[in-house]
Amino acid sequence: MSYVLNKTGFPSRKSARYTMVSGGDNMQYIYRVNDMLLYMADTFGKPDKSAKSPTTSDFAGMKGIIVVKGHGWGDAKGHVTLSNGQSCSDSCHLMSDPDNGIFIPEVASLWNLP
Repeated sequence: MSYVLNKTGFPSRKSARYTMVSGGDNMQYIYRVNDMLLYMADTFGKPDKSAKSPTTSDFAGMKGIIVVKGHGWGDAKGHVTLSNGQSCSDSCHLMSDPDNGIFIPEVASLWNLP
């Protein structure tokens, strides 16, 4: 997701606040969900909507960036994706998502995009 943000006018600036790596394009990339959640709040403010035990109906009709936190994937604490209001760019990883495997989503936050 930080790639998309970097390329659309919201570059990740090097900061000790987030775990980042530098890409071949000299841009900074955030790769941990907890850090992306901090970056989103720092950059865009509070999410437009948050839901515990999130389902697709919680975000129906809402376009934006969804950050899902949960457990079950070892050291990965969640997933970040884009929503067009009906589906996600890859997998939403909300409750009952068949792609979750052993992952259990605990809370999801969405920041609206125009």
